[in-house]
Amino acid sequence: MKKIVFLIAAFLITGLSSQAVNVITPKGDKNIETTEISTLTTTSLSGIVLDNETGEALAGVAIRFEGSNETFYTDFDGNFKINNVVPGKYNILSNYISYSDNKLKNVNVSGPKNVIRLVLKKD
Repeated sequence: MKKIVFLIAAFLITGLSSQAVNVITPKGDKNIETTEISTLTTTSLSGIVLDNETGEALAGVAIRFEGSNETFYTDFDGNFKINNVVPGKYNILSNYISYSDNKLKNVNVSGPKNVIRLVLKKD
């Protein structure tokens, strides 16, 4: 009986410690959709989106990595944060109603802090 309890406990502990997460990889790399946290080093990308004329923050702007279907949105203050990004170079796409689409090319995402500033022009 003790062996069964021990095996069940061991299974639950190891099962909980190997959680899978979605990650974003540079274009051209193998498309990694899930991986164990302990086997992949990821970072984050954060930033702010502003109007080019007024300098005001834009809420609800769609942000995504070129080649990815996952979209992120700015908060009420124009800020965004994208977690679980594999270090590399990315093209960052943004779009917003009544503004021109924007493409920020070859953004180097590496290290612990990656912050960008996007400025959008009205159509």
